[in-house]
Parts: sequence; C-alpha cells; structure tokens
Amino acid sequence: MVAQMSGVAIVSGGGRGIGAAICLKLAERFRAVGIIDRDRDPAEQVAAELRAVGSVSEVRAVDVTDVEAVGHAVDSLVAAMGGLDTVVAAAGNMVGADLADMSVAAWSSVLDVHLTGSFALAKASLPALRRSSNPSVVLVSSIAARGIAGHANYGAAKAGIMGLTRSLARELGPEGIRVNAVAPGFIDTRMTRDGAVERGLGWEEFAGRAAAASALGRIGQPAEIAAVVDFLAGPDSSYMTGQIVYATGGT
Repeated sequence: MVAQMSGVAIVSGGGRGIGAAICLKLAERFRAVGIIDRDRDPAEQVAAELRAVGSVSEVRAVDVTDVEAVGHAVDSLVAAMGGLDTVVAAAGNMVGADLADMSVAAWSSVLDVHLTGSFALAKASLPALRRSSNPSVVLVSSIAARGIAGHANYGAAKAGIMGLTRSLARELGPEGIRVNAVAPGFIDTRMTRDGAVERGLGWEEFAGRAAAASALGRIGQPAEIAAVVDFLAGPDSSYMTGQIVYATGGT
C-alpha cells in the first residue's frame, strides 16, 4: 500500500507513455486518479495497476478533440471520485510531413489533440477546481516548441501550449488556481519509437543521435517527466504558476 494524501487527479492520455507514468506517480500523492484516453484497453490496464497499489481509479474512453465529450467525462469522473484537485493534459499525437506535403488534415489533427485537447480539459475541469483547496493544472509542452523540422504542426501545437499555460495562469491566478507546464526533451515512448520508423532508422541509431545532442548523454524516461508533473501538482510548487519547466537532459 502506497502512502497517499487526500485529493483527486485527472490525467488525459493516461493509457500509455508519459501519461501512464504520470498516473502511476500521482497515485503516490492522490487517493484517486481518473484516466481519460481515446483507447480504453491500455487505460484500463493502467487503472488496474493503480488499484493494485490501493488507489481509486476510473477510466473514461474519450477523444480529447471532442470538447463536449471531454466535459461529460470530467463531470462523470468528478462525481465518481468525489472532487478534483489537479488536472494534467498529457494526450498527444504526431503526424509528420514537410510543409510542402503536409495536409490540412494532418495539421489540424495535431493542433486539435494537443492544443484544443488541453483547452477542453482545462475548461471542463474549472468548476471542480474552483471547489478545491489546492487546485492546479499541468499541461505538457515539448522542447519541439523551439522548432522541429518535418513536424511544424507539432512544434506549433507545443508552442501554443506554452502560451495557453501563461494565459491561463494570469487568468486563474486570482482564484488560487495554478497553471504550469512541463516541456520534455527526447523521451523513450511509443510515439518516439514510431518516429524512428517514420525516418527509416533503427531505434538504437535514432535514440543514439538524440542522446548525443544532450548534455547528459542519454535520452529520458517517462518516469522522469512524471516526477516533474508530480512536483508541479504538489505543495512544494505552491508559489509557481505560469512556468514552463524544461526536462530535456540539457538538449
């Protein structure tokens, strides 16, 4: 049994990768963790892991680009788990192409999942967060916000999340709601492994190039990003809002 504090968190994109690691980490702090994910099966697997260590966990299978459905899912989770204190928008996708070849559908897909999905989750969570004694929102940006060739949609979406973070922090700060973001570097996830395939590279070569570009000489792991999110969600960051915390290994 893990040592748990009171409180409830909701994580979008919690079925895989960084989102799943965030759920597992937050379960050490919060008594309940709700998971929103488009794919039910992996989300239920994560929820089962949380329950196995004594956490309450509920899953709602929702596409985060459906703003109305996200609202219903959040309301349902809040009712089932008895409140909400922290919400983490970790849902993501990548659809790469050079500008000349990028379709409007590919552009919109990535902007919708990352940027509209973050907006939808934050908006839907606001009524419950206003009732919390320690409310916080954590968004997930990326080092790609600095620019990434072949993925202009992803870089633009992640830069947009930085702007959304700072804007919501100023808007909601007077109510005591903190809004921060983590900006990961190259992390070992299914999405980055798919990136190797997209480029026609083996994983070892692809990851090796990323490691060589970092000051630490290695790539990151999802649990290392989850630890930053846990800090931003917890009381030790009580005087932080509107901040973008880079976790890039010095890239």
